Amino acid sequence: MDRGSSYYLLLSIGYIESFVLSVLRPIIMKFSVKFAERELIVDQQIIDRDFGPKSVWIHVASLGEFEQAVPIIEHLKQNDSIDITLTFSSPSGYNIRKNYELVDRVLYLPLDTKVNARKFIQKVRPDCAIFIRYELWINYLLELNALHIPVLYLNATYPRSILWRFIPFILKSILHCFSYIITVNKQETAHFLELHIDTPIQTGSDTRLDRISSRVSQILHHPLLIHELCPIDYSDEDTVIVLGSSWSKDEHVFLSQLHKMPSSLRLIIVPHEPDDMTISRLKKECPHSGILSELKYGDNPKHIIVDSVGKLMVLYALADAVYIGGGFGVGVHSCAEPAGFGVPLACGPFVHRSPDAMALHALGALDIIHTEEEAYTWMMQII
Repeated sequence: MDRGSSYYLLLSIGYIESFVLSVLRPIIMKFSVKFAERELIVDQQIIDRDFGPKSVWIHVASLGEFEQAVPIIEHLKQNDSIDITLTFSSPSGYNIRKNYELVDRVLYLPLDTKVNARKFIQKVRPDCAIFIRYELWINYLLELNALHIPVLYLNATYPRSILWRFIPFILKSILHCFSYIITVNKQETAHFLELHIDTPIQTGSDTRLDRISSRVSQILHHPLLIHELCPIDYSDEDTVIVLGSSWSKDEHVFLSQLHKMPSSLRLIIVPHEPDDMTISRLKKECPHSGILSELKYGDNPKHIIVDSVGKLMVLYALADAVYIGGGFGVGVHSCAEPAGFGVPLACGPFVHRSPDAMALHALGALDIIHTEEEAYTWMMQII
């Protein structure tokens, strides 16, 4: 990155971000158990690396981005002399994949301050860094640039935050930090080209879709795997709808209509955060339900509440239709995995940050639900 006006603008933003994060970190730790647990692990994690082989650092936000990184990791690991560090932002991704065997270490990425960036990169010493999909960490990018370490932006998707509409010049400055940008499709390439940045941009493919296709095939060809996870024998008369990565608003929209539904409807509720409080609430709001971890062969609860993470992909194989959560709040979660099973899909109204959701809706493969009445109508159509 040239040391022009954009560099000094980004440097100033980096200093401000460092100060703000340093001030907010202890405050957020007091009010968020998950964040406190994350930061405790960050403080304790040890980066032990042999500096003989070439080193690649790959950063992903969570599980969806991890799936995009898997084909890249598998390809790199064909060369035994490449050391791979994989970092996560979110606890949901880290906790599920912290023992992923194809990489040399799995870590949380410390908060994006100048001190953290300098210490982390000095310890990992990457010969190349890869950021997947949305991740734009200013201080880490500046530090990589200062050390002349190539940074690739792979499976790049143009950031959908409304913030960039008002300050596109900052986004442009950030993107100048990358050595190369490879997008997921031509539409995303067109969005990046509109910024007129000097960084080379190329249209690639979404490696996540290749990964999803492979996993769907594996799951469908191993019915015993499905039955071992969920030992319920659904009949041909049953209609199974999975509520995947659901939040309380998603769940309310559907559970409020449950008393009107035919007895053939069976829900599998997979909350985004299956903590004890959420599971207890769902148990009260959803009569005749069973907890997945407590099910035994021969049990036959009307509905199932999933009390752990990492099971959703397999459970989609049981679905006649899937409702994808998040659309009434933070934004709809990943639609690609359930779409891989070829079943009818629905979600809440907040889809604007999800290119997958918008594309599926345009194709008629995803219904958008705004009200409880629309949820009722959709479920009846599925039945």
